Amino acid sequence: GSVEVHKNRLRVNNKMIGLSYTHWGFSWDDIPSLPFGDQRNIPIQEMHAFKLSVNLPYSINEKWFLLTSASIRSVFEKNTQDAYGAGLFSFASYKLNNDHTIQMGAFVNYHKISTLALPVISYSYRARKTDGLQVVLGFPRTYIGYHAHKDTLFKMGMIFSQSVIKLRSDSPIEHSGFIEAEDYMGNIGIMHTFNEDFSLEGNILYSLKRDFVIYDHSGTEQNSYKINPSFGMNLRLKWVF
Repeated sequence: GSVEVHKNRLRVNNKMIGLSYTHWGFSWDDIPSLPFGDQRNIPIQEMHAFKLSVNLPYSINEKWFLLTSASIRSVFEKNTQDAYGAGLFSFASYKLNNDHTIQMGAFVNYHKISTLALPVISYSYRARKTDGLQVVLGFPRTYIGYHAHKDTLFKMGMIFSQSVIKLRSDSPIEHSGFIEAEDYMGNIGIMHTFNEDFSLEGNILYSLKRDFVIYDHSGTEQNSYKINPSFGMNLRLKWVF
């Protein structure tokens, strides 16, 4: 069995507050061969997510900088009951010099079904420059970019993400249950800035590792699965107003 996923996201934010809506659509093939569901009906047709985030930057001095980001989100198939979770991301950044910086901290994703807490550690080189090489090495994000021109950036990297999704009450996977998804996604792409207001970015994506765990309505783990690595692509338009 296999699935093709179409994802659309709309995000509006300023430096401190952000609001986003994400929609996933699923196209399944060879449903009788799937190891989950009832082997007859579409396991999931679509999903939705709403997220509200607040960023609190604080500069201590020329060397030290703190950033804390808190969020509330709801990821669900059909209804939002028991679909809410929260996130907290906080790190301290220390500037070694104008080109080299190190970051350390932690992030927590809370949901009543499953809570994930992991460290944040990274090293960055010329991360905000608009010429030549820029590098961020660490977890949960690794990134290498090269400005062939001040308006054109070639880049590649990897990012880790995790979320808990509320299933519908009549889901063939698990009635009123939940899915926890963890994903390591690699990308290689290009971003072009047309002017100070518009930029366009395109990427080839590769899912390096994608795992998901199924829970019943009370939060008891039922099964876990691994999805084979696969390719994808995305397109992102940014408008500053």
